[in-house]
Amino acid sequence: MLKWIVEELKLPAPPFWLIGGLLILLSLALVPLALTARARVSSSDKPRVHMFLDMDKQTKFKAQADSPIFADGRAMRQPVAGTLAWGDNPDAPDTDLLAQDDHYFRGYRLEKNATTGGMDTVYYQGFPGRVQVDHDLLKRGQRQFNIYCAPCHGLGGQGDGAIYQRSLKIKAGWVQPSNVTDIERAARPEGHLFNTITNGIRNMAGYGAQIPVEDRWAIVAYLRALQLSQDAPASLADGTE
Repeated sequence: MLKWIVEELKLPAPPFWLIGGLLILLSLALVPLALTARARVSSSDKPRVHMFLDMDKQTKFKAQADSPIFADGRAMRQPVAGTLAWGDNPDAPDTDLLAQDDHYFRGYRLEKNATTGGMDTVYYQGFPGRVQVDHDLLKRGQRQFNIYCAPCHGLGGQGDGAIYQRSLKIKAGWVQPSNVTDIERAARPEGHLFNTITNGIRNMAGYGAQIPVEDRWAIVAYLRALQLSQDAPASLADGTE
C-alpha cells in the first residue's frame, strides 16, 4: 500500500530509519493494551497503581499489626488507665448505651425461648420508672413529634403529612405513612413504639441518632395522647374524669 502511494504520487521512497521508527512506535503503542488485557485475566498480591490518592488510600496500621512507634511493638493500644467504657460514665447517664436498663434505652428485652432455644423479643408495657409522664413531657413530645414525625404522619398522626401530600402529585404508587392513632398502633406496647422511633420499621428510617432517649419517650407519651383523643369519652373532654 505504501509502495503504491509512493509510486502514484511520485514521492521518493521513505528512508529506512523512518520506516523502522514508525514500526517501533506502533509496537510500543500496543504495549499498554497488552498489559491491560493481561491484568484483566491475572491476579497479583501487589497493590494496584493508584495515581490520585484523594484521601481514599491512607497509610495506617491494621488490627494486630506490628508498629515500630511504640516500645512494645504493637499497633493496637490498651485503654488509658481509668478509662470508662462508653455508657459507663456516671456523669453522663444519657449516653449510657451499654446500660442494663433495657426498658429505658431499648424498649425491649431478649428472653430465651425454651422451645426453639432462640431469643425472643419482648417489648415493655408502660413507661420506664425514670420517665415521669406529665404535662411538660407531653408538650416536649408534641414539639419533637411536629419536628420529626409530622412531615410524614401529619400533625394529627393520620399519615397525611406534607411529604405524603406532595408525593401524591409527583409519584404514583406512593405508600402512605401509617396512621399512628389507629387501633393497631394503639395496641402496641410503649416499648414497641419507642423501638420503632429508635430503629425504624419497614420504609421508615430510625431516628435514634437524631432524637435523644428522653425525647423519644416524650414522643411516645404524645402518641398515646393522640391515640386517646380519637375515642376519648366526653367525660374526659369536659373534665369530669
